Amino acid sequence: MSEVIAIASQKGGVGKTTTAVNLGTSLAILGQRVLLVDLDPQGSIAANFHLEDINVEYGLFDVIVNKIPLALAICDIGLDNLEIVPTNIKNEEEEINYFTHALQVRLLKGILSKIRKEYDYIILDCPPSLGTVTINALTAADALLIPVQPEYFSLKALGKFLRSIKNIGKKHNPQLKLKGILITMFDRRLKRSKAIIGELQYSFKNIVFETIIPRNSKLAEAPAVGKPVALLDMSSPGAVAYFKLAEEIINSRNRRTKTIMKGISGEQNV
Repeated sequence: MSEVIAIASQKGGVGKTTTAVNLGTSLAILGQRVLLVDLDPQGSIAANFHLEDINVEYGLFDVIVNKIPLALAICDIGLDNLEIVPTNIKNEEEEINYFTHALQVRLLKGILSKIRKEYDYIILDCPPSLGTVTINALTAADALLIPVQPEYFSLKALGKFLRSIKNIGKKHNPQLKLKGILITMFDRRLKRSKAIIGELQYSFKNIVFETIIPRNSKLAEAPAVGKPVALLDMSSPGAVAYFKLAEEIINSRNRRTKTIMKGISGEQNV
């Protein structure tokens, strides 16, 4: 049975899609069967792989709104163990329709239940909001990963975001776990960034991932050439960091399985 991980943040530009694409790719290279599901109407996951509309017959929009089987929307992007579901939203009218159908907060959970046995990980890239689509993702997910930039406003917003997530979890998915807080876009030259990382690690202790994603030119270049960073330059700091994150994810799942067998919760409820 797969583990469904939602990657969410109310703040845009924190590396949600970058993390979804590169974490998914790293897990796939490490031998895990991965499905990336793009929930954001902007369609950034397909764009990261340079999948044009002409190459995408169906997407999540068709699954949510037109009730086609999810299997028809799954795209092979040419990498073993990795497949994606694009959103495939073409205009504002379709976007409104998409969000309206997502008012059924358990809709995505039911859709994913039909294919969970086929993957080790299903990664959900959420829109930068706590709207109906993100609530669908949190209802369907086993775990939540939150990307955070080491900046003052990100730190200030994180506590409020966690409280909102906790309320959503209580109402729609009491079993939702907090997989961890991921620090992204770290620039080691900035003293303030180092100080904020220290504050995050102190305030949130064992729920901050050990892996820190650096600012890296190859990470920035990768979408322009339609490749995850590991396929562009596997030795780059960005690629190395996402491989380390993938290993953390795999190891944490293994530890969780062992602790559940002992009747002890291995991850923190949100």
